[in-house]
Amino acid sequence: MSDRTNNDGFQFLRNAFASHGMDAKNIISVPPVVAGKEVLHLKSAVTHIDEQTLLAPEGRVGDSVLEAMKATEKGYNAIRLPDILSCNVVVVNGHVLAQKSPCEVSKRRIEQTCRERNLGLTFVDTSELAKKDGALTCCSVLLSV
Repeated sequence: MSDRTNNDGFQFLRNAFASHGMDAKNIISVPPVVAGKEVLHLKSAVTHIDEQTLLAPEGRVGDSVLEAMKATEKGYNAIRLPDILSCNVVVVNGHVLAQKSPCEVSKRRIEQTCRERNLGLTFVDTSELAKKDGALTCCSVLLSV
């Protein structure tokens, strides 16, 4: 629990996941990762781009989250990016929406990863979202319909 999450929210998510066949044994404990203002919550630091691939930051933040998730043990391939904000992407119907970043290394790695996986890619200007510590995942509710 945190200042932004209460027990009612936790119970709501637990019930929502249970309705999709996920029970407590599938839940992993991920420690809060806050390094200055680098990360607000988990999905700001690590996101899926497909069933096996995660985008995660290089360094201590990425290491601790991937270890807590047991990402390697679960068969995930982590693409490590030097710019933590570049890890925050949204994928819709095989198309990746990624934040524009001044980090050319992150941009090239995302482009290469999408090309290798046959995923579309669009870089989006999120500068207005950033003014309030927002990012793409903050503005997204993904539903399977």
